[in-house]
Amino acid sequence: MRSLTLWLAILASMLLSGCAQKPAPPLRIALNAWPGYEFLFLADQLGYFKEEGVDVKLIPFQTLADGRRAFERRQVDVMGGSVVELYTSRDIAGFEPAVFLVTDDSNGSDMLLARKEFLDVLSLRGKKLALEIGTLDVLTSANALASAGLTFGDVQVVPMPQPSAIKALLAGEVDAVQTYPPFATEALASAKVTKLFDSSQTPGEIVDMLIAHRSDLAERSGDYGRMVRAFYRARQYHAEHPDDANRRMAGREHIKPIEFVEALSGTKLTRLEDQRSYLDQGKLVPVLAKVHATLTAAGAIKGPPCGTECMSTLAVDAAARR
Repeated sequence: MRSLTLWLAILASMLLSGCAQKPAPPLRIALNAWPGYEFLFLADQLGYFKEEGVDVKLIPFQTLADGRRAFERRQVDVMGGSVVELYTSRDIAGFEPAVFLVTDDSNGSDMLLARKEFLDVLSLRGKKLALEIGTLDVLTSANALASAGLTFGDVQVVPMPQPSAIKALLAGEVDAVQTYPPFATEALASAKVTKLFDSSQTPGEIVDMLIAHRSDLAERSGDYGRMVRAFYRARQYHAEHPDDANRRMAGREHIKPIEFVEALSGTKLTRLEDQRSYLDQGKLVPVLAKVHATLTAAGAIKGPPCGTECMSTLAVDAAARR
């Protein structure tokens, strides 16, 4: 009997040990090409995720909409996006997306480009404007049109993903396009293209962020915190070794280092110590309200506005607790 008891104890210990050693699944992060998100790829290249003890799988998507759809299908755990993607996903019944990290404010990098013959936004009345429906493009182009007293009803909206939109603009198939780097980099290199409006004219309104499912943040706050630490370690590496960091990040976006530096200059990077001002001290609430009004007026969303209930400090709190 004693031997049976001992055997059962050993078996139970083995089972418990096996359970404890089972690795957590990787955090799958959907990212489109954007200067502010490149620090995640830099963190991966430099081995910071591994050093922090978290398994992260970065999944590039060509467009914001593709990444958002993967998030909504639970094919990824995190998406890089904006308040637009947050609200669009939140419109799905039973979905509880939450912002857990603000990466940057767009301060010039989101822009409305047009063929050279168009001298201002007002001249686009009745013309073809290409943009990616269901993404930040809706908000940024609405801001651009509003600067001239126009709405979407005053132009011909042509739904089109970013790479196709740039090709269409350069080929003269559309008159204007709402875009951002690195796609904008190719267009601005052409003598056929001019910039009519950019996000520096609406400071603080275009906020880039990482968004996760609220339940996942609660269950894996430690992993999310370790990921946030690796992200800011990459930002520190960039501050200390700008040439190498810019070369690495530019290479992934298939542009020159000087072009990446210029693209990054159109963003205002958010410090870790400033995250609470966004996530639980109300800095994002006016942005959420204004974006909701714009998207509702455009017929892009149907749900109610949200405030701090759409945010979470769990990851930044965990990041601070080394």
